[in-house]
Amino acid sequence: MIKAQNLKYQIPYGAIILDDINFEIGKGEFVGLLGHNGSGKTTLMDLIMGFRGITSGSLEVLGEDPHSLIRERKKEISFISQDVVIKGNITIADFLKFHSILYPQYSKSAEEYFLDVFKLSSETKVATLSLGQQRKVQIIAGLSSKAKLILIDEITAVLDPETRETFFIELKKYQLENDATIVLATNIAEDLLLRADRVLFIRSGKVSIHSPDEILKLFNIEKVA
Repeated sequence: MIKAQNLKYQIPYGAIILDDINFEIGKGEFVGLLGHNGSGKTTLMDLIMGFRGITSGSLEVLGEDPHSLIRERKKEISFISQDVVIKGNITIADFLKFHSILYPQYSKSAEEYFLDVFKLSSETKVATLSLGQQRKVQIIAGLSSKAKLILIDEITAVLDPETRETFFIELKKYQLENDATIVLATNIAEDLLLRADRVLFIRSGKVSIHSPDEILKLFNIEKVA
């Protein structure tokens, strides 16, 4: 689903953010992207989405160059991000309708299900929503898209504990029911415990690959009994 070989990204005329990155993510995997603030998690997500061009090396997403203007499989990717801003003068229904246009396989029945699960009314104006509720709207859109690759960038920090648990339950169900690949970037190590199949840990521009039971050690966190 995603393959990086000797991937390097350097800010134009600036610092090297990612250097000689190598990894592969297969179909149906749940992979965590972990690192401290500023480590390069969002930069890697931007490269995968094609928002930035790589400096050297290679990157393939669903067998395509993510920075290419011609991408036949982009509709199979859904992106849920802390950086997405929803205009406040529209309703949730308006946003979801616009989002559905981008995905031929979009499921209206799934949308209704997730609206109920996350306790939101489609007629509610986005301007009245808290930041956590706006993230719920993105989650509903992302999971209703029926995409094969779900990319999630740093959204869990603003979710309350109950919503966060519900989110991960529904995400796991989605992964299994759709044989989907999930890539979740976070700086909250606990988000990935007992959930991720593997973890890509970014530190000093390098990526190392770990099993979930190594996560706490990466952040020097002692597991509470």
